[in-house]
Amino acid sequence: MSLSDLASLGSFVSGFAVLISLIYLALQVRQTERNQQISIRHSRVSRTVELHLALADPALADAWLHGSGSPQEITQTELSQFINLCRALCFHFEDSFYQREEGLLNDAAFETVVAGVRFLSRSPGFRAAWGITRPNFGGRFLDFMDRLVAGSAVEPPVDLSLEAWKVAFASEASRAS
Repeated sequence: MSLSDLASLGSFVSGFAVLISLIYLALQVRQTERNQQISIRHSRVSRTVELHLALADPALADAWLHGSGSPQEITQTELSQFINLCRALCFHFEDSFYQREEGLLNDAAFETVVAGVRFLSRSPGFRAAWGITRPNFGGRFLDFMDRLVAGSAVEPPVDLSLEAWKVAFASEASRAS
């Protein structure tokens, strides 16, 4: 084997090694991107759970119920709590909106954000809170929220009374029998 043949063989082996390295690098980049998206989803879910747990706290539950559908019963303290809860939800929506725009949140996950905004926008209380908190936001997110809020039909808030729950419970229990 001549020196020229050895050089050619060395070039071939070197090129093959570079190809293997590039394939490995591509796999690593793909895995890193996947891990980043999993981390983002986990962060979103954790934040959502924290917000729902806050709403279940007796100190805030009345504020949410009164702010959502009983303005005649809301106190000044409850109003402050309600507005801040709505502001927290809007910051959560904003974060998800920009994650989606940057390609970090998939369509299915973003649809839950849109559904959440539409559901909350049915409530006159949330709509009023959005009007108050709106100056905290800007850009494309502001346009996004304005479109969703304006496009959502105003409906009475979901009845979260004990009586309504008992009726729903009895209905479901009768289906099991």
